[in-house]
Amino acid sequence: MRNADAVSILRIPLLLLLVYAISVRADAAASLVLLAILFVSDAADGYLTFDEKLSMSDFVHYLFEEARLARKRERSRPKTPRYAAFLDIGVDRLIEYALWLTFVLLSVTPWFVLAIVFLRNTIADALVLRKRKAFSEMHTGFGRIASSHVSRGAYAVLKAVNFAYLVLVATAGWPISAGYALTAAVVVFSLFRGVAEIYEATR
Repeated sequence: MRNADAVSILRIPLLLLLVYAISVRADAAASLVLLAILFVSDAADGYLTFDEKLSMSDFVHYLFEEARLARKRERSRPKTPRYAAFLDIGVDRLIEYALWLTFVLLSVTPWFVLAIVFLRNTIADALVLRKRKAFSEMHTGFGRIASSHVSRGAYAVLKAVNFAYLVLVATAGWPISAGYALTAAVVVFSLFRGVAEIYEATR
């Protein structure tokens, strides 16, 4: 098993632990640490796709390298099994749905947020996977809006900040107003990227 695949699979029990911690309203700091590990491990998964040997200095450089360098590295990445992309997407979706569902059940976010995210992902993923395309294989200008290193990085950061704030709402009683604003920003950004993915998949 590749190191990247092992990281993807190990994220699942970490997710279950995080969901439990949020659900029982455990210590906010502990929940935030688990959330941070979950998101950093997603980046580690991507890094290990390029290099099976995990070097902390190279990993930090990978996180902050410029989009131009990221695209160059994307073109020279080693050949990976087709299932690897599906596994990564599947685990990402599982994490996203589980967290949104947790916040819905705790009455932190409205149910329609989960419905919008689910429908967006289902339609976009189905069309993209039908073409058997990975992010690195998107060629149209509009499609690259979704696939660029900057777009993916900005969305990941925004989503992490949003989930972190919602954790604080659920476990520490922080005001929900900022959470609504962050959630709205995440949903709008997600829909915009989804339209770009669908456009690419229908070309």
